[in-house]
Amino acid sequence: MKHYREKDLVYRGEFKSMDGIGYNFEEIDVSPSARFHELQNLPRCHLSIDNLTPKTSPEKLLKGFHDCVDPIFENHLNKLDVKDFSTKICDAIKKCDDISEFQDLVIDEFSNSHEIKWGILPACKEPNIMVTLGIGHDVQAEVSLYKTLPNTTFYGADPIIEPNLQLYSSFGKFFPFAVARKAGITEFIVLPNQNQKTRKYTHQDVTTIDLPYFFKEILNLNQIDFLWIDIEGGELTFIDYFHKGKKLDELGISICQFNIELHPDIWPNGYQIVYNFINQVLKENRYVFLKPMETEKGVFRLFFINVEDQKCVRKYLQ
Repeated sequence: MKHYREKDLVYRGEFKSMDGIGYNFEEIDVSPSARFHELQNLPRCHLSIDNLTPKTSPEKLLKGFHDCVDPIFENHLNKLDVKDFSTKICDAIKKCDDISEFQDLVIDEFSNSHEIKWGILPACKEPNIMVTLGIGHDVQAEVSLYKTLPNTTFYGADPIIEPNLQLYSSFGKFFPFAVARKAGITEFIVLPNQNQKTRKYTHQDVTTIDLPYFFKEILNLNQIDFLWIDIEGGELTFIDYFHKGKKLDELGISICQFNIELHPDIWPNGYQIVYNFINQVLKENRYVFLKPMETEKGVFRLFFINVEDQKCVRKYLQ
């Protein structure tokens, strides 16, 4: 099977856009920051053994998280209609960001023009993998991470080629398709280049690749350090893959951290899907989540940290 090669799909200057003449973007400055050089001097990772002086304990993180979140769900959110649950979850659980167990975490902020992504940088030096699903003509957050964290390979996928190819290829490898549950032609909500100034999203048929195929067969990954998902409702088709025993587990793919924007209002049963996803996450004890932010009614973001996978724990929490 042919895998992606670095020389493929790299921006080489002028490109005829599939979505018309649109917004022009300035050249991106990707020069390393001072912090980049500091992180370059971290000790090498030894992920087969625990750190003798860990920064934090995943067990304590998990317990503190559940001590805060579980009563909220049991006494309040579980009694709401699933639609009310999705619209009120951020306000209800926001206070859990302030628990003492989370205060030992150093969570960095990576901002673009419209949103904030969160990440915990590694405590040791090792190659890192970052994947963006849904670029949306804005890579300021990715560039900030690129300029901060050494030894990181960036992969980005978006069905709108221009200007995403131009922008993402400044520092990473771009793939011109949407990622969903199934491969094929699917109607997605996308931001065409000519709508950049108005930020007006439209419905458009796009080529889709299924998520497991993209991660395993195209990128050949077993671990993703940073995953950022913002695909305007497409995430609801595959968020169950993050649960124990589901497709990513079957393929041996671990996700250490991920930011996701959830759009339950897109699908007829979207609120139920999100409700089921959050409840299952709470039962499985694989992830803790924090940094809730409602971006518009029925649309919100969460940041998930893997406290189960030993390599992820040793690299980011110890």
